[in-house]
Amino acid sequence: MKFNLYKSVATCALMVLATGCHDFEELNTNPYAPIYDPTMGEVSADGIDIDYELTPSAIQSLRSIEGALGQTFANFTYEGPYNDYQITTNLTHDIYAGYWGNNVSGFVQNSPTYSYNDGWSAARWRHFYDDRTVGEYSQIIKICHFVNPKYYHTIYNITRIYYAFLLSMQTDTYGDVPVKYYIKGALPPVTGAVYSKQEEVYDYLFKVLDQAITNLRPENIPATQQFLLADNDKCFKGDVDKWRRFANTLRLRLALRVSNVNPQLAQAQATAAFDEANGGLMKSNEDNMKQTPKRQYIAGGNENIFALLFNWGANVVLTKEMEWAYKNQSFAGGVEPTDKSQWEAKSEKNSELRFNNKSENCILDPRCEILWFRPTEFDKLNKALPEESTKDFNGVRNGVSTLGQSQTKVYSPNRCSTTSDYMNPEIWWNYAREIVWMGYAEALFLQAEANLRWGLGDEDVQNLYKKGVEASMNYYGILPAKYTNYINNLVALHNWSNLSDEEKLEAIITQKWIAVFPNGNEGWAEVRRTNYPRYILTPEGGNNSGSEIANEQLISRVKYPNSEGSINSANMPKDNSQNTRVWWDTDYTMNNNGKWIQPNNFK
Repeated sequence: MKFNLYKSVATCALMVLATGCHDFEELNTNPYAPIYDPTMGEVSADGIDIDYELTPSAIQSLRSIEGALGQTFANFTYEGPYNDYQITTNLTHDIYAGYWGNNVSGFVQNSPTYSYNDGWSAARWRHFYDDRTVGEYSQIIKICHFVNPKYYHTIYNITRIYYAFLLSMQTDTYGDVPVKYYIKGALPPVTGAVYSKQEEVYDYLFKVLDQAITNLRPENIPATQQFLLADNDKCFKGDVDKWRRFANTLRLRLALRVSNVNPQLAQAQATAAFDEANGGLMKSNEDNMKQTPKRQYIAGGNENIFALLFNWGANVVLTKEMEWAYKNQSFAGGVEPTDKSQWEAKSEKNSELRFNNKSENCILDPRCEILWFRPTEFDKLNKALPEESTKDFNGVRNGVSTLGQSQTKVYSPNRCSTTSDYMNPEIWWNYAREIVWMGYAEALFLQAEANLRWGLGDEDVQNLYKKGVEASMNYYGILPAKYTNYINNLVALHNWSNLSDEEKLEAIITQKWIAVFPNGNEGWAEVRRTNYPRYILTPEGGNNSGSEIANEQLISRVKYPNSEGSINSANMPKDNSQNTRVWWDTDYTMNNNGKWIQPNNFK
């Protein structure tokens, strides 16, 4: 069978190819032009490998845009999870993870409180399929495969690793998603894209990662000269070893994601991730997978979204969940006070869960002091020399209606400088600050959980837990003199030998959740998988899902865009509720009475 573009993707993809809809300030030419002929021969729906042939004219078209390969890769990895971040992620995943509090009154009745916004979900869907998959990924791997496979061996496999990273976030957002054809750079028939069950999607992910990791072993890289990514790779500067370590760490992240639903698969994949012969796991903060704002290397380039949100009038502030995390992990002597009568109740229905909300009662997490301002009038903060109050850090509860720039006197805005790009260790956020999508601290916590579950690795769980906290502190440039007291008095470390495996896991996940901030894609996924941290809140006063989600429950997934119901209804899963758990999410976090359920992550 011969076929061309799947219609729902074709229009946008061809527009991108013809007009260059992306942000390419640094380029003088559109790297997508001219449009290459996508016609291809027989293509099977199954498998992950390119198993089809292109027409001679299609191959010639690929050759004509071969010179833009590096620039296409640069845009592929730059936009990645960042494209339209505010609407695709910050107003959904970041809030559902408990990381960022909405401070715009106009958004209260929208996605932050579970009202489905089709435009925002559609933007995420469109960017993944039309832009990243069709416009970039497909183009890159076709050029590599059909033009000069030996010369492009490394970039081909690196591109596949990054696509697996993007696909993992797509399936964790929606559940079942179209993967067939796309994963091999092809396009589905005009009859529509068939959805793969999330279990099958994860099978694809593990196969792609395994293949790429194997292909990037030194003995498997062709002896011929390799295409140099150099500055077009803002992630790792073309360092193949760092890409291998990222791939292995991603493999471990995904292995643990399925640990409650398929423990045998999880253990097998985790074991493979630990294999030093395949490159091993992340070794330091130098291995962090990050998004670097173009402002760092292009005059007038794109800025850090969280700095922009601050400058727009403190659109986001500290959450109550993060505040509790900073104030409830470390106490004098490593002992949590027994008298909690003056502490803050989680909610009316969770009144038995009480958390400290005063810095004077705890050893405050040092990360809080460089990431967030104390509540202060906005105009006193948004200037070269901030005049910060002495008020205690305070977080907002999702769903509160009295919001806006004036509320920075009540809630803590992110600690940001909009007057300088200097990487000030005392004020974390600025327009040029990077965003980490996967870091060394997370890698250590992943190893801690893998050791706890299966005894993998050479280090013991307790030491890995401690090293994970230290790695997070070191990433932020916090000196040991500032964080040692906090770590030495962590309640979990003080009582480690008396903790059950479930309690140890809670300690690991809670500190991992703190370290993974501000990556809401991962934070929300882990909340759903483990039901930790116990601080996570439902929207204040009930949600706005239209009874789709009970007020006592957390949101489970994002709905498919309405366009899929219009043009691909025959294939789209019929259960498109925000209350439907994805495959690896085995239990609700709250019971029917709105009380947090002590999870069992060792079923």
